[in-house]
Amino acid sequence: MLLGPIYRLSHKLRSNPSRYLFTDFFFNFVGREDDAETALMRKNWNAGPGSSIWDIGASLGKFTTLIAQANPQTKIYAFEPNLNSIYFLAHRTARFSNVTIVPCAVTADGREIKGSYNPDFGAPATGPNVPTLSVEEAVKKFGKPVFIKMDVEGEEFQIFDPEPECLRGVHMLVEWHTGLVKKSIPSLRLWKSKDFTLGHTYLEPV
Repeated sequence: MLLGPIYRLSHKLRSNPSRYLFTDFFFNFVGREDDAETALMRKNWNAGPGSSIWDIGASLGKFTTLIAQANPQTKIYAFEPNLNSIYFLAHRTARFSNVTIVPCAVTADGREIKGSYNPDFGAPATGPNVPTLSVEEAVKKFGKPVFIKMDVEGEEFQIFDPEPECLRGVHMLVEWHTGLVKKSIPSLRLWKSKDFTLGHTYLEPV
């Protein structure tokens, strides 16, 4: 499989000045799959005026762009704390007037965490420390979204323990990092959990 070497090369290139030559074609070539997750990101939620969708852990904007294209009348908030990835996220979403980049993570409690300038978001954080928004703070600031894509490298277990009442009624696609945290996917009271793609569950409000 060439996917692993391609991603490793991508991480190397993102640390090099050549990153300024990257185009959206490159990102599409490396990171675009035609699967159920991608199809969900292309869904039009037909949300009303003032509504929003959150991409928590937007990384390079692979899904942010799809969400923005499919929901042109909806505000898209892209949360990303990686100091290298933010540049590429901005590069890919600059043409979308409905995208707002929030350069911090969403956590259970709003604590300060160690950030990273390393483009390999799977590697240990390098620092410096960065602020975060708690789920409650994010809802208070941006309003309750209609849909959330959540990929937060293990923080999801804390966010759902206990289940966040402030997100009651919100549809979500959550990536569970069970290997990283060494926990099993929890049973939830406020959402019906459906297996989606590997390691992902679709949370439908009860």
